[in-house]
Amino acid sequence: MSKKKKTFIFVTMAAVLILGVTIFVMWMNPGNTDISPLLPATEQVHTGQRLEISFSYEKLRSIASSQFAFWIEDMDGNYVDTLYATHFTAQGGFNRRPTSIAQWVSAAQPANMNPSEIDAISGATPITGDYLAYWDFTDSSGKLVVDTQYRYFIEATMNFDDNLIYSGVITIGEEKWDDSPLPEYSIQDSRYKEMITNVRVSYYPS
Repeated sequence: MSKKKKTFIFVTMAAVLILGVTIFVMWMNPGNTDISPLLPATEQVHTGQRLEISFSYEKLRSIASSQFAFWIEDMDGNYVDTLYATHFTAQGGFNRRPTSIAQWVSAAQPANMNPSEIDAISGATPITGDYLAYWDFTDSSGKLVVDTQYRYFIEATMNFDDNLIYSGVITIGEEKWDDSPLPEYSIQDSRYKEMITNVRVSYYPS
């Protein structure tokens, strides 16, 4: 076998090995580079008036799991804005898996959003860790809201139709406040309750 042919075989094998490792890493930790709507809890870069949602997340390895969304509605139940939604569901996964964060899908109607809107609110499923989400008091069109009370919702699909939801009232005023909502489970004895925990919602007037 010629030296040139040996070199070609070696380079090809190395390329295949690198590709295989890359695919394996992506399979074990898909999309970890694209979680822009969320911030690690150590990166509190937002200041001034804001709503801050902190939470602990544990990535599940079960099928049809690890989907979640944060969104805002007015007090009459009208959709206002999405702070974050996992990429799979936001990008059309709701068609293939209707139980995936179904309350958010019903409220936000992602099927009617254009690609730039989807990109702005969605991100790949993050790795296990502590995260922050923010609301800057604008609606889905970027306009500042005018009312003083809204409702927040945090929905997670833990496994097929095994879901949880946190919710509460947002009061926009001059006083700082904190809320530690309790989750409601669709299956009370769920084995996946650790997916989203330690939720804390804080309002900062300035």
